[in-house]
Amino acid sequence: MNYQLPVHPEEATKRLFTAIPKRTKDILEQRFGLGKNPKRMTLEAIGQKYGITRERVRQIEADGFSRIRKSPQLGELKEVFASLENYFEQEGRVIKEDKILKALAPHPKHENHIYFLLSLHAPFERFHESDELHERWTYGEEAHDTAKHALRGAVDKLRAIGKPVTEPQLFEIISSSAKNAGELASANQGVLANWLMLSKMISKNYFDQWGLVEFPEIKPRGVRDLSHMVLTRNGKPLHFSAVADQIGKLVGKPVHTQTVHNELIKDGRFVLVGRGLYALKDWGYTAGVVKDVISDILGKGGPMVKEKVITAVLKQRFVKPNTIFINLENKQYFKKLADGKYSLK
Repeated sequence: MNYQLPVHPEEATKRLFTAIPKRTKDILEQRFGLGKNPKRMTLEAIGQKYGITRERVRQIEADGFSRIRKSPQLGELKEVFASLENYFEQEGRVIKEDKILKALAPHPKHENHIYFLLSLHAPFERFHESDELHERWTYGEEAHDTAKHALRGAVDKLRAIGKPVTEPQLFEIISSSAKNAGELASANQGVLANWLMLSKMISKNYFDQWGLVEFPEIKPRGVRDLSHMVLTRNGKPLHFSAVADQIGKLVGKPVHTQTVHNELIKDGRFVLVGRGLYALKDWGYTAGVVKDVISDILGKGGPMVKEKVITAVLKQRFVKPNTIFINLENKQYFKKLADGKYSLK
């Protein structure tokens, strides 16, 4: 949702730039991409252009900020900065950078003007991207610490759970993590959502489930993980062609059926339970052919009559009863006892 400032951001910067010399204005425009070229230039690049050191460029930039902050023009625009503070208050005081720029800029070409206004106003502080968090701005150090505490606690909790959760569960986890972190501990769901946007560790999958990006169910790495997601979602065995079809719908492009079949064969998480039918090993299916399943059943349960063996195998494999009986009659692996029961040889 957009948030309208009382003065257009481009108009605000134009007024503020009347308080500084032309060269300082030109350098600030290049540093923040406020001129014809929207690309923000480095200190080094600007220094080369003017034949001065990067340190000198930094000094000119700092002097320009100092002049603007002491100027009457800044006082004339105090309602703009009050509005920015109000926006941060509403959104939880710490917000992902691209969210701020999109919400406050009337048009993408004005995003650099918002960036400049934020940089100028001392109560705001920008934090660079880290391994855990995206680029963000904060209004008060306490808010930043609270958000970090909440997100780190949520990451630890999700890692302990070890599988994706629903969105309501996730917000409950984040809120719980923040409960001892100060006045923002009782933040509403909108604020918690803003904090969530900061995290590089937590994400959502194709099915609107949340978890850590290290979970294959959240950020699948290749066909195998996508197949695991599809089977987990369906909760029952599927033919590899159906798995391929569902993967294609998820990723928005066709997936080769044979590729899916080949990957499922090679991954121990999947068990072939019928003609082209695959299930997850986690569901309790025994790996191997029908003979292996019979061996496992007799090994664990001891001698059984034919009917009991067939019933047990049919829980593991989608085959005809006669196929099971033919395997059971294989005297190389099984033997029929005097009482009619079958056992391992």
